Amino acid sequence: MENQPKKNNTNKAVLVLLILSLIGNLFQWRNTATTVETYDVKVDSLVQARVDVERELGETYAELNKYQGINANLDSLLSEANGKIDEQKARIDQLLRKERNSTTLNKKLMAEIAELQKLRDEYLEKIDQLLVENQQLKKDKEDLTNTVDNLTRNLQATVNTASVLKSEYIQAKSYKKRSSGKYTETAIARRTNKLEACFTLLDNKIATSGSKTVYLRVVEPGGKTLGQRSEGSSKFTLAGTNEEVMYTSSKSIDFDGNKQNVCLNWEEDSRVFSAGTYVVEIYVEGALSGASSIILR
Repeated sequence: MENQPKKNNTNKAVLVLLILSLIGNLFQWRNTATTVETYDVKVDSLVQARVDVERELGETYAELNKYQGINANLDSLLSEANGKIDEQKARIDQLLRKERNSTTLNKKLMAEIAELQKLRDEYLEKIDQLLVENQQLKKDKEDLTNTVDNLTRNLQATVNTASVLKSEYIQAKSYKKRSSGKYTETAIARRTNKLEACFTLLDNKIATSGSKTVYLRVVEPGGKTLGQRSEGSSKFTLAGTNEEVMYTSSKSIDFDGNKQNVCLNWEEDSRVFSAGTYVVEIYVEGALSGASSIILR
């Protein structure tokens, strides 16, 4: 009987030890699981950063070099840009080989992505300036003389030319909108937010004076007329015919028989303009008054 209490105490002690051991194992398992999960998150983040930096390198090369071959000045600028991108790529490769701390590597890779984006934007700005000033654009416009001449000759076939208000000195320009709200001229399609056509209506003593509706029609490279009914675009009837023509924008002017400068524009913040040639047509009271074109790269 004396051994019975000792045996019970021993059993209790063993039970307590087993419970403590079980709790310890559970705690250790949870710590291990948390460590593995944290490690997995770090690895996933690092893998994503490496994928992002490689994609950014490829997109930067492609975005800049699509302007290759337009002229010598632009090619020289692109050669300079490619050299800087190559230097940054070499720096990234060295970073991937030498940096062993995953957290530090991830931060450095993110910084390299930001630097690549900054470099790309800086050179796109320089490319844009060269394109705007590029004499090659004038040559390209001269190559389109036949198209514009054909449109101009159609003036003779639409209505009595003596009373048609003719337009000259048509200047079609494209603009980008900066974050400040200011517009600056651009020649790159994907940066364009607004197209504008300014021209001079010539004096005409035969045409009747009074209110006249001027229509701007911009035909994009695919042949479709730019415009949205919700933004004021609609159709007018071509003078001397029953044909309805879609127009991009319009405005009313008060014509007194003398020369008059007029500007019309079309703006789409959400639109991505396609690269190519845009034909710009001016109509007054349904009659073709003049035509020009603009090239977006």
